Amino acid sequence: MNAASLGQNKWVRRGIVALASLLGLWFVAWLAVPPIAKNQIQKIASEKLGRKVTVGKIDFKPWTLELTVDDLSIATADGSQPQFHVARLYADAELQSVLRLAPVIDAVRIEAPVVKLTHLADGKYDIDDILAKLASPPATPKSDPPRFAIYNIAISGGSVDFDDETVKRKHTLRDLVLN
Repeated sequence: MNAASLGQNKWVRRGIVALASLLGLWFVAWLAVPPIAKNQIQKIASEKLGRKVTVGKIDFKPWTLELTVDDLSIATADGSQPQFHVARLYADAELQSVLRLAPVIDAVRIEAPVVKLTHLADGKYDIDDILAKLASPPATPKSDPPRFAIYNIAISGGSVDFDDETVKRKHTLRDLVLN
């Protein structure tokens, strides 16, 4: 077969069109997913939690299904400082996610999570407003539980600051590592 006859073969043409379509889809996903995901995460999470949620940067690689979120923060109720912050969140999804129509995450790495929690003098916690919002009944009727799988979760460089105002003590946990 020569080059002219390859160009006239309908299966070769279909293969080229399929490959070009896949490359085009990857390119569009690589460009479009990060800004859309950043906007939606900030908007929906802020609405659901009643706190300001910010995301620094999102990187998505559609050809390997890897997602990286940098500088994810949830502010305190007054918005003066972060209540929760993650320097970097990395997730590596598997192609099985597409085949099973359910997320299959092969690896999750959480780098430098920082949690600040206060037990107030009146016996409440400074996150009670978030817990109350999350505990409200769902608007939709109950259905089957969501299907997903997450493997290889690792946390590194974490810290927790717990300020117990009822007994005037501060507890800290530094360099938390979970593998």
